[in-house]
Amino acid sequence: MTETLPTAPPTRPRAERHAPERRETGSGNKLVGRSVPRTEDLALLTGTARFIDDIRLPGMLYAKILRSTTAHARLNGVDLSKALQQPGVRGAICGQDLLGKVKPWGDMMQDLLVGDHFPFATDKILYEGQEIAAVVADSKYAALDALEVIEVDYDELPVLVDPEGALDPESPLIQEGINYEFGEGNIFDRYRVRVGDAAAAAADADVVVRQRFVSNRQAGAALDPHGCVASYDSFTGVLTIYSSTQSIFMVRDVLADTLQIPRNRVRVVIPEVGAGFGSKAQMFAHEVIASVLSMQLGRPVHLVLGRGEIFRAGTARTGQVRYAEMYLKRDGEITGYRDYIVHDCGAQSLWGNQVVHIGTNVGMLPYPIPNIHIDADVVHTNTAPAGPLRGFGIPETIWAKEQLVDMAAERLGMDPLDLRARNVVQPESFPYRTPMGQVIDSTSIDRCLQTCAEAIGWREKKARPEPNEGVGLAVSMKYTSCRHPSLDTDLSAVRVRLETDGTVTIFSSDVSHGQGHATFLAQIVSDVLGVGFEKVALAPPDSATAPFGLGTYASRAAAVLGTACRQAAERLREKVVAIAAHVLEANPEDLDTGNDRVHVRGLPDTGLYLENLAGYAAYRTHQLPPGFEPTLEAVATYDTPTEREAPDGSGNFSVTYSGAAHAAHVRVDPDTGRITVIDYAMAHDTGTVINPLIVEGQHQGGFLMGIGMALGEDYVYDDQGRLLNASFKDYQAPYATELPELTKMFEIPAPSVNIPGGQKGAGESGTGPVPAAIGNAVYDATGVRFTALPITPDRMLLALREKERRGLDSFRYPDDMPDFTSPRTPDEWPTPTGSDEGDLLL
Repeated sequence: MTETLPTAPPTRPRAERHAPERRETGSGNKLVGRSVPRTEDLALLTGTARFIDDIRLPGMLYAKILRSTTAHARLNGVDLSKALQQPGVRGAICGQDLLGKVKPWGDMMQDLLVGDHFPFATDKILYEGQEIAAVVADSKYAALDALEVIEVDYDELPVLVDPEGALDPESPLIQEGINYEFGEGNIFDRYRVRVGDAAAAAADADVVVRQRFVSNRQAGAALDPHGCVASYDSFTGVLTIYSSTQSIFMVRDVLADTLQIPRNRVRVVIPEVGAGFGSKAQMFAHEVIASVLSMQLGRPVHLVLGRGEIFRAGTARTGQVRYAEMYLKRDGEITGYRDYIVHDCGAQSLWGNQVVHIGTNVGMLPYPIPNIHIDADVVHTNTAPAGPLRGFGIPETIWAKEQLVDMAAERLGMDPLDLRARNVVQPESFPYRTPMGQVIDSTSIDRCLQTCAEAIGWREKKARPEPNEGVGLAVSMKYTSCRHPSLDTDLSAVRVRLETDGTVTIFSSDVSHGQGHATFLAQIVSDVLGVGFEKVALAPPDSATAPFGLGTYASRAAAVLGTACRQAAERLREKVVAIAAHVLEANPEDLDTGNDRVHVRGLPDTGLYLENLAGYAAYRTHQLPPGFEPTLEAVATYDTPTEREAPDGSGNFSVTYSGAAHAAHVRVDPDTGRITVIDYAMAHDTGTVINPLIVEGQHQGGFLMGIGMALGEDYVYDDQGRLLNASFKDYQAPYATELPELTKMFEIPAPSVNIPGGQKGAGESGTGPVPAAIGNAVYDATGVRFTALPITPDRMLLALREKERRGLDSFRYPDDMPDFTSPRTPDEWPTPTGSDEGDLLL
């Protein structure tokens, strides 16, 4: 179980800090703050929950997609004639059939919509797995058989899989005919940060550490596959699409725009969604294809992707190459940071450029570094489209930055724990604006750091190391929801309705795919209205009935959706109390809610039941207060008070920030290269915790993705752009048996001052520090500083053998290049007074 520690910070010699006022929750009969069992789990555990592949509609047909087996080619033609003659086939389409009929869609870069997506390749194939054609038939097996007789004529083109190779103006051009706002060639966007004076910080530094780091491509690997069922009603002209997605209105709006039909003629309904992790936070080609086929045939069309299709064409984590430097003074103060990033978003952009913007901005925390100079080129390669995945670029940033901190500690002769404690955010008062522009309204990050280190026995293990064992630390702060550079909104909306039997229905467009919306929203409504928890139900997300919202991603559910729900419930409570006051001839201020009724304060067993009050509003309107609107429902929208990105890359994108500090203890087997995490401690600041059980599960799940990123998961392409591990048989996702006992989990709440309930995001803070903490522990155990992810057993063996061959106590692998030069801007990098080679200048 997660241990919750007091909110008061310890006395520290550096500066006095004022902790934010703690909001009392969970006292008395209140449910917020309690580990209420999830109401969603019964259906999931008994197998009665309905996912996308379970949907059956009358007259439903089945579609399958023919995908490219080559990564880059000129497409000359697609012949569907033989497929149309196959038994049971009802139709087949390809790109030429849709030209001029379907509008391209794509990523938003600043204020320009880049239309680099189309349901099928038309004149060019961009990556293995891209859609070439589709067949719809009476059964999925008939559709699969028909795919085999489709003839495709194409001429192969040179393939580009190396993101740094994409920078070369002579490299093969992937996207053609796209007017990029900031890029050119294979560079489709450029990102820059200019805060303070990094050149001056470099010149004044006593020590500089620098290294080239590479982070991997990681799959979302949701057990529930991508898929949809589209059903067009030719009588009403309404297209209904059931989809496994994270955002109903994003799908509705983009799909309606693509098909050029009114938005009120597109209805998006969500069944159970078995995870997404960001990989379902956009519209995909299969949703357009199924919709077009249903509109053509007037029958429902089922289109669910296989696992190999999801690997090859679904969203993966963006890969990055970083040339990073950190500048420090002799007392350990971090004075500057410089980075050049090559950001690989694959052949098409799926929020890919947003990942480098937000992941780098927020990834600078929890250190208020005064001088920051960052350049990034967002590039195309002939690989699967890459975009958002749990952490949204922050794990990639932390992987580089937190290893530089350990490298600096070694150079300075400092304990890595003490160096971090010297630099983490420690404002004298809140809110505190960092030089990067983030506004920290509250944090317990320093206590998190000390707590996780103590829990793992940091001092003792550093003082008495064991052979082939080591410990490592990493810290991060994660945004709670976010105002994306390309979206000037960060809202969620909720409608709450009191039914005539005293039950309550919540309507929301934010999709629960593991976050426990039905449970924690019911806890909020129960506390506000005084209605029984078991009487509160969450309606399935449906664009025809739910208020507009952005969806579920960016750790926004509890903070943003929860706040909207609280506000809607409070507005509904005002209506209920107003009716009761009128009927009872009492002052509203003398009334309270609880026990399914409105009662005189202090007399909870008196008053009027909620179902009676709902009956007045529905059937006895003459007994309502004069001028009272006879409806017992309320809508509230919460849009976070955040900022858009400034021209220098600074800004406060998040309403509040969740702190995380992790400590890892690993053992490395020198004979097999196997890395075992034998102990792990996590300390988080999630603010006011609505449901500790759900938050604990979120942190555990976040750690699982982090350890997968650290020790095994990666998209492996050959030089022809073929994905070599597009199945769970070959893709090295971690097993439950490979995880440590996650019993050392701590919550040190510093409730948000900006969020009315005090809560912060929990969904991603468990992921960010994991790769860096394990990487630092591996170095402590072996003397090998890994610069590329993942750290697999074969790479470990190669590194240990190379270290022994060269007779070194420590070295960096595979990129032992401290004297690198950035491939893009070599003349802009300052010459520091304290180089990474040689002695520290004191």
